[in-house]
Amino acid sequence: MSLPQQQWAHRIPNPLLQAEQYNVNKMATLVDEQRAIFNPDQAAAFDAVLESITNNQGHLFFIHVAGSCGKTFLCNTIVAEVRRRGQIALCVALSGITALLLDRGRTSHSRFKIPLSIHEDSVAGLKHNSYMFPVLQQTKVIIWDKVPMQHKYDIDQYLRDLLEVSDHLHLIALKLTYYIE
Repeated sequence: MSLPQQQWAHRIPNPLLQAEQYNVNKMATLVDEQRAIFNPDQAAAFDAVLESITNNQGHLFFIHVAGSCGKTFLCNTIVAEVRRRGQIALCVALSGITALLLDRGRTSHSRFKIPLSIHEDSVAGLKHNSYMFPVLQQTKVIIWDKVPMQHKYDIDQYLRDLLEVSDHLHLIALKLTYYIE
């Protein structure tokens, strides 16, 4: 009889939390390689985000530059660093094509159970007894690409729900035309 292929005794009962377990050594190597080729602006943004995460400041960052300047590269490196620390980082985007460019990216509707048909009083499909709730409680950073294309109520609804879950979360929004501190 063949031996088991996984250590079943050490499995986390929540499959979504289990999916957020990463090889720390692989993440450290990836971060070191990618940071070595950052331009000065990418390095400054990386350091600002990581300082906020390290000090639990809960800042909201907007990254807006022209196409092909390395936004996705920067965000994937931030995600790798957060995961290297054993913390949870989620990547979402409006479209599936954009989500594919982010490491383990998903559409915002899929990840956060945002209804496709939405209005001002809509509520997200996140339930306190769902598998996603403890993941959000432990999440340190969310990378959200193509935010301006997302419906206003999607963002309002999701941020309202997130504030109930976490007070230390960091949100990085890509492709916005202004910066707020």
